[in-house]
Amino acid sequence: MAATASTCSRIYLLINDGSPRNETIEFAKSASPEEIRAGLLAAAEIGGEPKGAIVKVSTKDGVLLPVSVDGLTPNSEDNRYILNVKKDSLIKNDAASAVMSPEIGTANLDLSALKATLKSLEADLDGLTEKKGQLANIPTQHTPKRAVKRVSQIDPRYMSQPKYVFTDETIKYLKTPTFDPWQWQENEMLALLEFMFVELGVVDEFKIDIPVLRKFLQAVKDGYNANPFHNFRHCFCVTQMMYGILHTTKVVEKLTPADKLILLAACVGHDLDHPGFNNAYQVNARTDLAIIYNDVSPLEMHHCAVLFTILKHPDTNIMSNIPDSTYRDIRKGIIRGILATDMAKHADLLSQMKKYADEGFKYSDAEQKSCLLQMIIKCADVSNEVRPPDVAEPWVDCLLEEFFEQADHEKAAGLPFAPFMDREKVTKAGAQVGFIGFVLIPLYELMARVLDNMDPIITPVKQALAYYKELQEKEKAAATGGK
Repeated sequence: MAATASTCSRIYLLINDGSPRNETIEFAKSASPEEIRAGLLAAAEIGGEPKGAIVKVSTKDGVLLPVSVDGLTPNSEDNRYILNVKKDSLIKNDAASAVMSPEIGTANLDLSALKATLKSLEADLDGLTEKKGQLANIPTQHTPKRAVKRVSQIDPRYMSQPKYVFTDETIKYLKTPTFDPWQWQENEMLALLEFMFVELGVVDEFKIDIPVLRKFLQAVKDGYNANPFHNFRHCFCVTQMMYGILHTTKVVEKLTPADKLILLAACVGHDLDHPGFNNAYQVNARTDLAIIYNDVSPLEMHHCAVLFTILKHPDTNIMSNIPDSTYRDIRKGIIRGILATDMAKHADLLSQMKKYADEGFKYSDAEQKSCLLQMIIKCADVSNEVRPPDVAEPWVDCLLEEFFEQADHEKAAGLPFAPFMDREKVTKAGAQVGFIGFVLIPLYELMARVLDNMDPIITPVKQALAYYKELQEKEKAAATGGK
């Protein structure tokens, strides 16, 4: 017997591949996700069940939909869902180079362009055997095509999972600058971030629904790319260090709920959709981001735009119950905080904070308080050396890997490249001695003039400087044969 409309769902699709086309599929309302997935693969003309294939269905505005009966509700021919399928050959390249050009939305992913790029790279690599290993990981472009990241639609099952219950020991540990983020998986980091929002009182103060908060944090996690350094774990590290600074210095007692929400939101969103190549590259390569933001902090501007795109969606808007006037102040604070992470603004911010410290810092002054929040975010953003050596040193390796990839690409493209990113000249010790001595210690010592009990922050940084100086001397001695 043929299925009737009452027992079937009809879905209208736009297949987004090398030759976009319209398709229509029907599936029983009792169909399993696996059966629906098979139908979507058939609609995309992909035979069998490709190992590791990723099937993504989204609305026209880029919102991902679960591949399930409840997620794929019947639509119309005028409001087709977008179907993207990545086969295993593309997935392998995704892992190595973040899909060559990180996309902000799945709805406009140009698979034909990716395939053409991959074929071109394969042809080039065949003739460069000696450099094959080095060039295989060089992305052809590290700039999103649009400045709007999709908002993930969370599987409803995520909301019914039991909430993590952390021990008193973990809660105490979380408030310290020595916390080890390498020991936690992504789902656990999400739960720890949720705990910070709750413990700092912003959930109660601003009437944030826990399901919305969880969806927001999940969307933020999905908004980070698989870069060696600028990834979701870095996002967690920065947020946790900010949280640790607040409790270590007791400044948490002097901040308002709005201040705390500014810090939390700015930290979790401060590197959203980072493409792995820095502002200098964006400007020199004349990328879309540099054009959109007129060469002014293009990455930080983009991180802000992505964060507020997530916050604009009803399912992930943790600020929906905040009055307009308060929201405007919080939004301004978040934007200032994220823009403060641009190292091009480093000297100006330090100069401003020094002026306030010299005059006697006043928490009652709105501009001084805003500057303090920006500086706390800065301190957290560059804080890896505050952590124990076995926790901090792997982050140096991750950052250098990202730097070297950028310089390799810039050399190949004939673009200017920074000496501190050149794998042929840079050593770990040399890089850290300069950064710690000229950036970190002056930054933290200035903050010690405003915040109490900064010794647990400053002492390990000075110890790290001594360690890398000793390592640098050993490297020099080895290079000269001990002379």
